Amino acid sequence: MTTPEVPETNKTSLGLYVMPREAYAMWQANPDGVTVLDVRTFEEYIFGGHAEMARNVPLVFPKFQKATDNKAAATAAPGGRPAGCTGEFNPDFVAAVRGFCSPTDTILAMCATGGRGAMAVNELAKAGFTNVYNIINGFEGDRVDDPGSVYHGKHMRNGWKNLGVPWGYDFDPDLMWEKGPK
Repeated sequence: MTTPEVPETNKTSLGLYVMPREAYAMWQANPDGVTVLDVRTFEEYIFGGHAEMARNVPLVFPKFQKATDNKAAATAAPGGRPAGCTGEFNPDFVAAVRGFCSPTDTILAMCATGGRGAMAVNELAKAGFTNVYNIINGFEGDRVDDPGSVYHGKHMRNGWKNLGVPWGYDFDPDLMWEKGPK
């Protein structure tokens, strides 16, 4: 395994990282012993595509509150999110993961670009999980920073979907998190 360059926003308390192609190879080598965990929202997972073997348990739920004045409306939220957009932590996240993984299982966490993946790793580490990797650059990857490119500002570099690793839009309902008892 190569040692990836880890963006600050992707760093975790466990210090375990993997690139998308290596994550896929780890899963292929041991599909019963390695869990790919997608912590994006249901909507991101379904409409943006996903690694077809990935279990989806959202770490946060998006929230929007319209600004009451024009100055607040023009101010972007942290992380480049539009004004008024925040997230609410999923209080059932760790319990949901415990429903299909033990604290010593190998888990490969993925979000859109690696930040929520890192937060998920840290939450699981606090709960006693010890072998949780953050998939660097997540599913979407990095933004293209070239004003002359038609892809400028779009997530088209690195990431699971941009590196030729299998992904799609079909999903298995058994891999989807459902709040409450099934």
